[in-house]
Amino acid sequence: MVRHLVLWKYKEELTEEERNKLGIEAKKKLEALKEIIPGILSLKVITKTLPTGSGNCDLMLDSTFISEEALDFYQNHEEHIKAASFVRSIVGSRICVDYEE
Repeated sequence: MVRHLVLWKYKEELTEEERNKLGIEAKKKLEALKEIIPGILSLKVITKTLPTGSGNCDLMLDSTFISEEALDFYQNHEEHIKAASFVRSIVGSRICVDYEE
């Protein structure tokens, strides 16, 4: 199994209301991919972080794939590219880590 974790920070200019609305939209677009793209074991998007301010990111994708090849297929799939394009339009930074379990 391969884990694919992505953390994003919203663009600075977005209001709190815009962040909430756009985060929900990003969650819907990304989580829908689980039903479309084969090889995904789990895929979850976190849009609500703790209010303590201890974190430094706003959104998180936590996903598991059956193999590295399945992750590669996902990353190059047309529907993922569409969803990723939307996410890129609302975020200012991205951090990612992939690892084998």
